[in-house]
Amino acid sequence: MLQAELTLPRTFTITDDAPVPIPSHNEVLIKVQQVGICGSDIHAYHGKHPFISCPIVPGHEFVGIVEQAGDGSQELVGQRVTVLPSLTCGHCPQCREGRFNICQTLRVIGCQAPGAFAEYVLAPKNRVFVLPEALDWDLGTLVEPLAVAVHAVRRARRISGANTLVLGCGTIGLMTLYVLKNYGAASITAVDPQTSRLQLAEKLGATKLQGPADAIAGPIHTSFECVGIADTMNQSILATEKGGEIGVLGVFEEDVPVKMGLVQDKELTLLGTLMYTDSDYEEAIRLLSRNPSYLKELITHRYPLPKVDEAFQRLQQAPQDTLKVVLTVE
Repeated sequence: MLQAELTLPRTFTITDDAPVPIPSHNEVLIKVQQVGICGSDIHAYHGKHPFISCPIVPGHEFVGIVEQAGDGSQELVGQRVTVLPSLTCGHCPQCREGRFNICQTLRVIGCQAPGAFAEYVLAPKNRVFVLPEALDWDLGTLVEPLAVAVHAVRRARRISGANTLVLGCGTIGLMTLYVLKNYGAASITAVDPQTSRLQLAEKLGATKLQGPADAIAGPIHTSFECVGIADTMNQSILATEKGGEIGVLGVFEEDVPVKMGLVQDKELTLLGTLMYTDSDYEEAIRLLSRNPSYLKELITHRYPLPKVDEAFQRLQQAPQDTLKVVLTVE
């Protein structure tokens, strides 16, 4: 089968004769249709993701068709699906509490296990979600990143009627805006250096648009850091009112200095957010089933899988014009 393996940082090896994986009893074999490139994939590509190492076949936000079930059952065969990519133990304290997204031995398809930069991929049967008819392949590919935003917003205590702030209008930031809008935030301030991203933020529900150097008018009840750098982390601390909350979604490539004195003095709550649970995935599918066609504007570029190097070069060389890049694997 066709496969793109990240063998070293910034080095993909393309092969067309990789063996097709064989599903075990609790797995299904999925023929991949398309797969999105995530911010985590970009960090891994540069060798800077704290939890992903080469060699790895990336790809964890994907859609496809179930071709075979390892237990011989037929209910999923032929179905259009997306996959929640968490591989968990099921018995640690976090899993028993239903918080398998922070399983003590968490592995993720495309991060620590072979992913969907390939013609076929394996997935646990209980992590497969059938796509409703209302979701085409593009909207289906957006389920995974939207679930990240759903999980983060749900962690916050105060959203409905609150003044909210989103720092960084990449895919995850824009998805967070969309969820905040649907969950009744009174105002949503979007901060990003790119005018084109702010324009899309406005479509998705932002009520105020600002560049990173602008002073943020308060009060801000709940903030979401979606970049993963010191400047935006500290900007969120400065902007959030006393007693407020900050959802941390950005992937930090390195340790950063944080204004912890203000966190203490303002009694701020920092909410670490990692991935999602089953209910977050179900909610993401529900929100997308409203068929908000403008969400497809997040998909700015497409490449066939053999041109994966070009896709990553595009993300590196023209980030201002690039949001979600999709690889087609038909």
